[in-house]
Amino acid sequence: MLRAIGAFMDDEPSCRISLVEIPDGFVVRLQRHLHKLDPLVYHFDRTRLKDQLHALAQQRPKNAARPRHQGVWANFPNGHQDFFRALGYELDEARARDILIDEMEDGILVTYRPSTAVGAQKRVVELHRGEIETILNDAFARRGRQ
Repeated sequence: MLRAIGAFMDDEPSCRISLVEIPDGFVVRLQRHLHKLDPLVYHFDRTRLKDQLHALAQQRPKNAARPRHQGVWANFPNGHQDFFRALGYELDEARARDILIDEMEDGILVTYRPSTAVGAQKRVVELHRGEIETILNDAFARRGRQ
């Protein structure tokens, strides 16, 4: 589902992103410009996200130029979709729930609760450029083996 949200964010420049998992999906807050305080808030319910994932699976790869992203995303020309797809895999492997993702000036902060342990404490992971590249490279390697 994070991949579908990433695809949405790739359609237009976006930065200062926050994603919060809620019972029926995700709430996403983002800005279109790095130095303007004009946040937009979107609600993605699980049904909408599943429909978007199905549509993504049916699409042919786009060759059109993507908008230039700001902030952390300026370093990653493939945009949000690839990273959020890869991060979603990692979070699924960790059996994460109650997910919160915040963009910082120089990286991403991911907070979640593992669902396997009763009374488990939240885990907080800071991802900077190197860690983001590793997550993306691991995902590309997994897809290459399939």
